[in-house]
Amino acid sequence: MGKRSRPYNVEDVRFVKENYSKMTATEIAIKLGISKFQVSKIVGELRKHIELPKKNLQRPNPILLFLKEEGVTPKELDKPAKAKKKQ
Repeated sequence: MGKRSRPYNVEDVRFVKENYSKMTATEIAIKLGISKFQVSKIVGELRKHIELPKKNLQRPNPILLFLKEEGVTPKELDKPAKAKKKQ
């Protein structure tokens, strides 16, 4: 059986609105004691009515981090992307 969480309230919605761009959904869920699904549901409902700021937080690409540690330049950074031909 899955993890149970409490119903969210107005204060939770306010917290999500204020912190969504600074924290991940998982971090917000842990801090509030609600599920990540509930955080996503709050965000979806808020986006219908107000403009939420874009996320400032992005998870770094582990492949690119590995290549950087190895001193290898990724291929797509060496050459500009080729345009695809239409047939």
